[in-house]
Amino acid sequence: MPKGYWKPLTKAQEQKIKDEFLLKPLKSLARELKISDSRINRFLAKHGLVIPRHLIEQRKRDSQKKKGDVPPNKGKRQTDYMTPEAIERTKATRFKKGQIPHNVNKQGDGAIVLRKHKNQTPYKYIRISLGVWELYHHFIWKKHNGTIPKNHVVAFKDGNTENVIIENLELITMAENMLRNSKHKFPKEIVPSMLLLKQLENKLNQIQNG
Repeated sequence: MPKGYWKPLTKAQEQKIKDEFLLKPLKSLARELKISDSRINRFLAKHGLVIPRHLIEQRKRDSQKKKGDVPPNKGKRQTDYMTPEAIERTKATRFKKGQIPHNVNKQGDGAIVLRKHKNQTPYKYIRISLGVWELYHHFIWKKHNGTIPKNHVVAFKDGNTENVIIENLELITMAENMLRNSKHKFPKEIVPSMLLLKQLENKLNQIQNG
C-alpha cells in the first residue's frame, strides 16, 4: 500500500464506531477494527461525536497497570492485536540477535568513567567486560590486597573519592564507616577519640575471635 494512503472505513466499521465509542476504550475498538485509534478520533471529530471528559478520565484510571494484571496481548499472536501496517513499522526497530543495545557503553575493557551516586558523591568505575562495571577503588584494593572481607569497606583516607590510588585507600569496618559518615552529629573535639575507640574495639574483637 502506498505511503500516506489508507482504505476508507466501511459502512460496517463506521456503524460499529458510532455504536461502541462510548462503551469501550478507543484502543480496544481500534484493535477490533484493525485500524489505528487516531483514525477513530478523526472520524468522531468529523461527525461531531464527543467522549465526555469524565469518561475519558475514568478510562485513564482503568488503564493504569495494577499488580497482578495480565497484559491484554498475553498469549496472542501479533496479528491478533496489531494492523499489518503497524507490524511492518515495528520491523525497523526490532532487536536482532547479536545486536548490542544502544544504551550499552561501547568503551573497551579497562575504561574508567565517573558516576554520581544518589547522594551526589562521585565514584570511579572500571569496565571489567561488556556490561560489567566495578567500583574502581574496589578493583585497585583487591588487586593489591585480595578480597574485601565481609562487613568491611574500602575508604578514602583524604575523603576524596576521585583520588583512587592504593596509598589513599584503607580497609575499615562498616561500623567505623558509619561513625565517620555521622561525625557531623557529634562535637568536633570528641570525634577522633570515638574513632580510636571503635578501632580498639574492632582489634579486641579480632583477638577474641582468634
